[in-house]
Amino acid sequence: MELTKSQERRLSFVASLLSLNPNDPTDRIKALRHLNLDEEGCFHGFQYSQGNLEFFIFLDESTPLERVVTNLTQDLKQLRVALCRTSEPKNPFFASLSEEADPWDVVKINADGDEESDDAPASRPYMETLEITVLRTRASRDITDSELERTLKDMRRKLKIWKDDVQAKLEIIAEHDDLTKDLRSADDKLEIQMVENPLHMVSDHGELFLGFCPIRTIYDYHMNLGKRLKTKHNMAIVSSNIRTYLGNLTHTNAALIDAFQEMEKEGDSSDFPFFHNGMTLTGDDLRLKDRDGRKVLQIERPKIINGAQSLFTYEQYAKKSKNPVNPNVLVKVVVPYPGADSFLRQVTMANNRQNPVYSYHLRAADDLQFFIWQRYQEEGFTYVYKDGFRLKARTRKLEVRMRPELAKTLLMMDAKISESKSYDCIFDKESLYQRSFGAFLRVSPKKEKDFVRKTIVYTKAWQLLVRLQIKVRNIMPGKGVSIEANDDNPLTRITWNGRLEDKFLFRSAVRDLVVALALRHWLIYGDPIKDFESLVENELIFHESILKYASKIYGEHLKQVLVSKFKDNPAYYDTITTIDKDSGESVERRLWKGFGNTATYEKMLDYLEERDPAWAKCRGGIEDFL
Repeated sequence: MELTKSQERRLSFVASLLSLNPNDPTDRIKALRHLNLDEEGCFHGFQYSQGNLEFFIFLDESTPLERVVTNLTQDLKQLRVALCRTSEPKNPFFASLSEEADPWDVVKINADGDEESDDAPASRPYMETLEITVLRTRASRDITDSELERTLKDMRRKLKIWKDDVQAKLEIIAEHDDLTKDLRSADDKLEIQMVENPLHMVSDHGELFLGFCPIRTIYDYHMNLGKRLKTKHNMAIVSSNIRTYLGNLTHTNAALIDAFQEMEKEGDSSDFPFFHNGMTLTGDDLRLKDRDGRKVLQIERPKIINGAQSLFTYEQYAKKSKNPVNPNVLVKVVVPYPGADSFLRQVTMANNRQNPVYSYHLRAADDLQFFIWQRYQEEGFTYVYKDGFRLKARTRKLEVRMRPELAKTLLMMDAKISESKSYDCIFDKESLYQRSFGAFLRVSPKKEKDFVRKTIVYTKAWQLLVRLQIKVRNIMPGKGVSIEANDDNPLTRITWNGRLEDKFLFRSAVRDLVVALALRHWLIYGDPIKDFESLVENELIFHESILKYASKIYGEHLKQVLVSKFKDNPAYYDTITTIDKDSGESVERRLWKGFGNTATYEKMLDYLEERDPAWAKCRGGIEDFL
């Protein structure tokens, strides 16, 4: 049996723990019994002794970060089967696990929390500790520390749920180790020697070092680490740059290329600092050292918060030039004091004003956004939580963007129609942000999967219903163009005898309201989980199902209530005088208003409940789904 390079690496590591030689045929067979060769599994190796079971997870070129979390739940289910020995799990890894630890016994805990130790033979050990060690190989060094820590936090959460579910006497530990720890101290430190001693400033929120250094100081760190780890770039250095998505195709990049080439031609780069705004960096820690009478800045895990475009543009130029210039660049190093996260956000915003920068760009780095991204990945959908986020080939390219789709989805599910209109403000106000996105953390574990699926189908259903055209142009040979109602749009069900133009304006005004009401009814009385399965299998079937449901809701009580209670209510329209296109005469027209708010939504529910008491279940907010 031939193993891949990543599997051989895992085998060697496990063999070393067991004091075995992986090249010896007998020892190799023994070591293989401790290796999980199932590529769809989360755990890739294990060792068991004295009631302690340790799993090893290898993050490498064949094991993406999101796959680890995705497969964790399924593997834990199989492990429970192996522990409780109710049946034989299919995965041969768990079969070898049972064989290795046989006989095992799990001490059950009854409802009162008392151990049933009398039923457990004292001679048979039970598993006291489950320890999970995440081993990050060189091939996965482009995974940033923050990404890894966020994943471990999510894994601990799932482990705790699993521990409670099994009700076994277990102490679960999840910790991070690193196979390349000996390289980490050198890899994660950037040393900058300024042309002159840096200017040092201090405030209540942090420290600032300012000075000039050759651009190759930062460029060489960036490229050398990438070469050593066999990756295109050390992308960790730009992970906090909110404008990385702009790439190298803007006029700024073109101007920089021209400037570098002109400096090379003239043999003089002294003017470059006059025309370049410089680069702003931060890091986890910074030390100022003396070396040969000069001050050297040593930054641990440096991050560029402004200047990624300049770095990538210089790389593009340097690769094509035989004798690339090395101009001095202004460098600002910001070191925030502990607990000054909001201050660093303000610095990031202030240093990226060249292009529109919004608060949701900064929110993209929140743990909560990464948490939601993982949940969507587990369902096979792409959740774009930051601009320029590269799609994974293995996920369905049905994008749900942080702004505005998901934010509006969650607020509409919470019956907050007014707030959903100003979704830009969600990322500025912590209370609004937590009210909407925080639902993912408040949802109970047993409902989490269904909740995620409902947010996906709700978002796709909302996108479908609000983006359908209300009117279409029909071209008739010899008769010109006529504008008619789009029969494929369920909104045409809301109608009355009157001018078509008036009905177009009315339907446009009430669209968000009727979509919110119809989808709320669908979440309560429909079958959103079945519709999710349709969405995965065939999106056209999903569309047909949603349109059919919306047509039914629009054509029943919604139509009667809207027309009878709101069409002629002067509080909901303004009257204007305009020129009729057909007759050329002055006519009065109504401009409807006031439908896209929570108050009208509640008033509509009152009227609907009077006609049909079943609408009472449609009241309430997002708590109904948590």
